[in-house]
Amino acid sequence: MAGNILKVGYAAYPSVKLQKVVTNPETGEKKLAFVKELIFGDRIVPTILKRTGDYSRVQIGDEEYIRVSSRRCSGVILESQLLPDPVLEVNFIDVGQGDGCHIVTPDDRHFLIDAGESANMFRFLRWRFNLKDASVPPPPMTVVISHSDTDHYLGFDDVFPPHEGLKQQLSFEKVYHNGMVEASGTEPSSLGTILDLKGKGYDYNKYVTDLCDTDEDYKARVESLRGRKKGGIGKYVSALELVSVPKVALRRGSAPIYDDCGLKIEVMGPVAEQIDGKDALPYFGSPAETKNGHSVILKLTMGHLKILLGGDLNTKSEYYLIKKYSGIDIKKIKAELKKKTLSPAKRAEYEAQMAEAIEKAREFLQVDIAKSCHHGSSDFSTEFLQVLNPIATVISSGDDEPYAHPRPDTLGTIGKYSRGERSLIFSTELARSGKEFVDLSKQKETDATLERVVTVYGMINVRTDGEKVIIAQKLERVVSSTNWDIHRLEWDEEAGEFRYVM
Repeated sequence: MAGNILKVGYAAYPSVKLQKVVTNPETGEKKLAFVKELIFGDRIVPTILKRTGDYSRVQIGDEEYIRVSSRRCSGVILESQLLPDPVLEVNFIDVGQGDGCHIVTPDDRHFLIDAGESANMFRFLRWRFNLKDASVPPPPMTVVISHSDTDHYLGFDDVFPPHEGLKQQLSFEKVYHNGMVEASGTEPSSLGTILDLKGKGYDYNKYVTDLCDTDEDYKARVESLRGRKKGGIGKYVSALELVSVPKVALRRGSAPIYDDCGLKIEVMGPVAEQIDGKDALPYFGSPAETKNGHSVILKLTMGHLKILLGGDLNTKSEYYLIKKYSGIDIKKIKAELKKKTLSPAKRAEYEAQMAEAIEKAREFLQVDIAKSCHHGSSDFSTEFLQVLNPIATVISSGDDEPYAHPRPDTLGTIGKYSRGERSLIFSTELARSGKEFVDLSKQKETDATLERVVTVYGMINVRTDGEKVIIAQKLERVVSSTNWDIHRLEWDEEAGEFRYVM
C-alpha cells in the first residue's frame, strides 16, 4: 500500500482535470479523454480495493493514475492531485435580481446569506444536494437574512417549506436578522418603535428601538403585529414564520456566528447606539434607506483572506459606519470641502482628516473580496470603497429589473478604488450569459435544465485555504479541456497581501 489512503479527498489548487481511460480495441493502447474540470476543494471519492486496501490504479504511459468519482462522474487523476483537507467554499448564487450566498465551512457547516426573491436559491440547493434522489439528507443550515427587502428574503418562501416529490428535505438550525422585524406598510413604525429625538443633541432626528434581539422578542413582535387593526404581519414575517427555529438579531458586538477550523465569521454591522439604556439604530430618512443601511454585515476571515458581505448598504449608512469605525465624521468633512471659500491650508487639513478616517476604518473593514453592496447601485460613497480596498468584487444582480444594475459609474468607481494593477469585478448576471428563465411550455427543457441555466452558469465560486484562492465561473462551452474560467489569488508573504496570479 502506497502512502496514506484517503477515503475522501479534495481537488488540488487551482483545478484538476478528471479524465477517463480509453482503450484502443485494435492495439490495446490506453489513452486519456477529458471528462470535466474539478475546481480547488471539490470533493473526490477514490476507488479503494477491498483486497489490498489500496487505491485502484492504472498505468497510462509513464504516469500512474488512481480511479475516483466526483460531481456524479467517474474517471482518473494523479494521486498528487488529491488533497486531504477541505477548503472554505463561498458560492455567490445567481438568484436573479437580489442577493443569495451559500457558505460551506471546512468542517461542512452550511450557511445561507439571503435567498433572492425568486425560487432560484431553492433550485440551486435542490441541484447541489440532489434532493430528488439522494439517499442521505443535507446538513442542517444556518440562515442570515441581511435585511427585509424582498430581493433578499422572499426566496425563502421556496427554501423553508418541505417540497413534495423529493427524497430529502432541507433543514435549518437558526435564522439571524438585523433586529428590525418589519411589518406590512411603508410608515417608519413598520420597522419598530420610532424615537423622535430632534433637538436633543443626537446625530440623527429619529432612531429605531425595541429591536428584536432574542427569539422571545421576535415572537412578542409577531403577536403584536397579528393584533393590529391595519396591516398585519406582512410578507417578511410570513416568510420567517415558515420555519420553526429561533430567530435572533445580529449587530456589532455579537459573538462570531462561526469560529472554527481556521475560519471566523464576524458581525460588523448593524452598529447600534445606546439611547436610554437600549440599543437603537439611526433612521436614515425613509424605511427603505433605514433597513438597507442597517443590513447585517459579515466579515469572513480564513487564514490571510478576508471577505465582506454587506447587504444593501447605502451612502448614508456608509458615512455612519466610517464614523463608528474611525471616530471621524467624514460627512461633515465632505460638506466643508465643498465650500469655495476654504483656504488651501484648511482644505489640506480636512483632506488629511479624510485620509486618516479611511485608514482607521480599514483596520476593521478592509478585505480582499467584497460583495458589492446593493447589486451595483449608484447609492454608494467612494470613501467606503476606499475603506474596503478589495482586490476582487462580486456583484449580484439580475435581468428584468428597472434599476440598470450594475450602474456604469459604480463599475468604474469599483475599478478605480480597488487594489492592484488588475483588479477583478465579477457579476452573476454576466456570468450567466444566457436566459435566466426558460418558457418550458414551448420547449423541451426540463426543470433540471432551468437549474443549470441559473445556478450553474451564473454562480461565482470562491474557494480558499487562506493562502491560495480561486474565483471561478463556469464556461458555457468546454474550451481545450477546460470548462471553468478560473482567477487566482496567492498570499505574498514578503508584501503582506494577496497578489493576482495571471
